[in-house]
Amino acid sequence: MSDATRPSKDGAPRQDAVEVIKGGRENLTPGTPLLEVDDLHIEFHTRDGVAKAVNGVSYSVSAGETLAVLGESGSGKSVTAQAIMGILDMPPGKITAGSIRFRGQDLLTMSPKARRAVRGRRIAMIFQDALSSLNPVLSVGYQLGEMFRVHQGASRKEARDKAVELMERVRIPAARQRVNDYPHQFSGGMRQRIM
Repeated sequence: MSDATRPSKDGAPRQDAVEVIKGGRENLTPGTPLLEVDDLHIEFHTRDGVAKAVNGVSYSVSAGETLAVLGESGSGKSVTAQAIMGILDMPPGKITAGSIRFRGQDLLTMSPKARRAVRGRRIAMIFQDALSSLNPVLSVGYQLGEMFRVHQGASRKEARDKAVELMERVRIPAARQRVNDYPHQFSGGMRQRIM
């Protein structure tokens, strides 16, 4: 059990646990907003001045929908995704306006601890370049199992078994034998599936 879902000493749910538990998958119906980005503005402070990377982007994605975000290189697609995930480097980045609501909760006002409990368990991002996104000095099994260790309190063995199961689900050949291999030992397509 993670800290975010462990009850307080008096047995009542902790506030950050309530933030994470509200709006679970069981409450989603088609057409219900899952992710809402509203008038988001992001800028970067550099030696040469302020660079406005995102200027008022808004969109909504409902349960069961897929959204494709298209744009030129440097148009703010990745910066917006990083802001949604809470992994935008701040500084130099700064969210100057707007809101990001996931399952009705504003991620920008959520406590860092509650946000960490959501990230990876409720919302995730698959990076375009899987090789640079996977840690080269950790086995893929260790990296896959991290989610289960951090968010579900799984033991190393349980996390490893879950990693094997996930690798098998995306058809990585000989998953049980390859769970301890490192990212460079997999093809690009396999690394993308692992991500």
